[in-house]
Amino acid sequence: MGNKVKVVKMVKSVAVAYILTAIVLLVLSFIMYKCKISMTGANSGILLTYVLSCLVGGFIFSGSLAQKRYLGGGLMGVVYFLIVYVVSAVWNQSLASQMPGMLTAFLICVFSGMFGGMIRSGIK
Repeated sequence: MGNKVKVVKMVKSVAVAYILTAIVLLVLSFIMYKCKISMTGANSGILLTYVLSCLVGGFIFSGSLAQKRYLGGGLMGVVYFLIVYVVSAVWNQSLASQMPGMLTAFLICVFSGMFGGMIRSGIK
C-alpha cells in the first residue's frame, strides 16, 4: 500500500474521530446543562472524549495496516492531539496556562490510539 493511500486513510480516521468528538461533547454539554455538573466533571468528560475518539480512530486507521497496527493507532493519536494543540494555541493565544494538562492529554491520546490498534490486531 502506497504512502498516499495511508495518508488518505489517516485523514479519514482522524475525521471520524473528530466527528465522534463533536457528538460526545454535544451530549456532555447537554448532560452538564441538565444536571448542573461542575467543571471537574466536565474535564473528566473531555478526557473520556479523548479516550473514546482516539480509540475509535486508532481502530479504524489500524485496519488499513498489515503490520504494526498498534504503532499506527499511536500515530493516529499523535495526529489527533497535534490538531487539538494547534487549534487550542490559535484559539487561546497562550498555552502557558494549559501546560500541566497537555502532557496528560497527549499520553491519553497516544495510548488510546495504540489500544485501538491493539484491539484491531486481535481481529483478523
